[in-house]
Amino acid sequence: MPEPSWAEGYAVGVGYPHRYQRELSPAALRFVTLLAGLQAADAGEPFAYYELGCGNGDSLTLHAAANPLGQFIGADFNPTHVHNARKLAQEAGVGNARFLEKSFAELAAMDLPEADFVALHGVYSWVSGENRAQIVDFIRRGLKPGGIAYVSYNCLPGLGAVAPLQRLLREHAGAGAGEMPERMQRAIEFAARLSEAGARYFQHNPTARARLAGLGAQDARYLVHEYFNAHWAAFYHMDVARELGEAKLTYAGSADYADNFDQFVLSPAIAQLAAGLGDDTLTETIKDFARNQVFRRDVFTRGAPRASPEELFKLLGRTRFALVRPRVGCRLQLDTPAGAATLHEEAYAPVLDALARAPMTFDELAQAPETAHFDRARLRQALFGMAACGNVLPALPAEGEKARRASTARYNRAVLARPATDSSNTILASPVLGAGVAIASADRALLGAARDPAGHDEQAQSFRDVLLPFLRQLGVAD
Repeated sequence: MPEPSWAEGYAVGVGYPHRYQRELSPAALRFVTLLAGLQAADAGEPFAYYELGCGNGDSLTLHAAANPLGQFIGADFNPTHVHNARKLAQEAGVGNARFLEKSFAELAAMDLPEADFVALHGVYSWVSGENRAQIVDFIRRGLKPGGIAYVSYNCLPGLGAVAPLQRLLREHAGAGAGEMPERMQRAIEFAARLSEAGARYFQHNPTARARLAGLGAQDARYLVHEYFNAHWAAFYHMDVARELGEAKLTYAGSADYADNFDQFVLSPAIAQLAAGLGDDTLTETIKDFARNQVFRRDVFTRGAPRASPEELFKLLGRTRFALVRPRVGCRLQLDTPAGAATLHEEAYAPVLDALARAPMTFDELAQAPETAHFDRARLRQALFGMAACGNVLPALPAEGEKARRASTARYNRAVLARPATDSSNTILASPVLGAGVAIASADRALLGAARDPAGHDEQAQSFRDVLLPFLRQLGVAD
C-alpha cells in the first residue's frame, strides 16, 4: 500500500517505536555549552523547549515531567504519533507538555513563543531538502539569541558505503506488493541473497555487509523509518554546520561527551595533522574521518558568548552533578577511536566517592573530604573525565527539587502502570537529573518489591538494601 500524499515520501504506515533520548534533556544540552566554555542558559529560569519530529513524545513528556519550569512543545505531522504523545502526557499528569500535529512549514507559520531550546533527533537525515530548509527557517525565526539547538543525523564518511544498501532496500520494497513490514522483509532477504551470491559491492564494503547482517536483530518499526523513507541522507558535519549557519547557529560541541575531548577521539599522529588547520568546521570533519563516524549528535548555539575564565568557573561552580550508576558499577576505562583509555584511580575515583554520598555542585565537591585536596583545575578534569566515561551527569539545582519530585512521581507511576515489554527498558524520570533513567526488567521487578511494604522475602530485602539508596539519589524511588 503506497504512503498517503501528505506523507511526502515519509514512512507513516508503520509507527515509530517508543524510544527515549537522554541527550535531548535541557541539562545535558546546557552541559555541552559549559564544556565549550560558553555562557549557557541558567538552569533555574523558566524556558521554552521545542522538539521537531517528536514521534510518540516519549522524550519530550519525560523531560517536561522532570523540568516543570519549562514549557515543552512537540511537533510531528503523523497524527498517530501525536495521539500517542497526548495520551501519555494525560495519563502521567504532565501539564507543561503540548503536542501539535503540524508539518515543519505549518509550524513555522504559527505564532509561537520564542524557543530557548530546539531539538531534532535523526529527523534531519529522513526528510527532503525542502523540509530541511523549513527546519532551518523555523530555528532562524524562533530560537532566542543565546539559545541552544540539537541536531543529530546520519554522518559521513562512516555511512558512505551504506547509502547504496539503503537505496537497494528501498527500491526493492517499493517494487513489491503487500504491507510495508512484509515488503521490507523481502527486501532484506533479497539483499542477503545478493551478498551470498558474490556481489562485489558487499565484498568490497564490509561496513555494508555488517550492517545488512545486523538488520535482523533490530526493531522492525525502526528499520522502516531508518531505511525505507523516500528521503535518506548522510551528511558531512561541515555541510550541516553551513546549512544551520543560515539560522546564525554556531557549533558548540557533541552531546556524546567523550567526543568533546581530543585525547579520546584522535590518536597523537592524527591530532598533530589536525592541529593548526585554522578552520574549526574542517577540524571537526577530520575527527569524523579519524573515527569513521556514522552518526553525530551536534549541539549548536545562536550567539551564545564565550565566558571569561572567571565567568566559566562561576558557571561551573553552581552546576550540580550526580552519579548515574551505583558506585560499584562505575568504570575508569573508556574504549575510544584513539584506543582504550584507562584513567588513574587516584585522580578520578575521589569524585565518584564524593558523589556516591549525594549529588553536589562543583563548589560543594571542591569542599568535600574526598576531593578537598584537588585544586579547581584538577577537579574539573576529574569531573569531566567521569562524565566522558558515563559515570556522572549534570543534575538540576537542589532548589525546586521538591516540586520536581511531585511531577516525576506522577509520571513514573503512570509509566509503571503500563504493561511491561521484553523489547525495551522502562525509562523513569529523575527529578535530580531532569532526565531519564533506564530500568531493565529485573530492576523494574526489584523496584516494585522496593515499593511494596508487604514484601518480606529475604533475597528481595537484600536487593532492596542495595538498590534503594541509588534509586533515591536519582529520585525514582521514595
